[in-house]
Amino acid sequence: MEIDIKKIAVLASLEISEEEERAFSETFSEIVDMVSELPELSDAEPYVDRMELRDDTIESCGISRSGLMDNAPQSVNGYFAVPRTVEQ
Repeated sequence: MEIDIKKIAVLASLEISEEEERAFSETFSEIVDMVSELPELSDAEPYVDRMELRDDTIESCGISRSGLMDNAPQSVNGYFAVPRTVEQ
């Protein structure tokens, strides 16, 4: 499978050199190879079933919502405002 690293870099708003492009190409190829092996592992026992999970509990952190929003670079109607990451 051929991966277009330049296209991925453009979509991620990254500037990469030719050397980085080659390195990323090798890394992405390794990742794709590993992911292609996943169907073969589908009969494996899920790891989560062997873990002891903690209960989720809500605890007060002692900081008010307005105190948290004071640290935000930008907020709108009491929510963090972040740059748009997906174009429609």
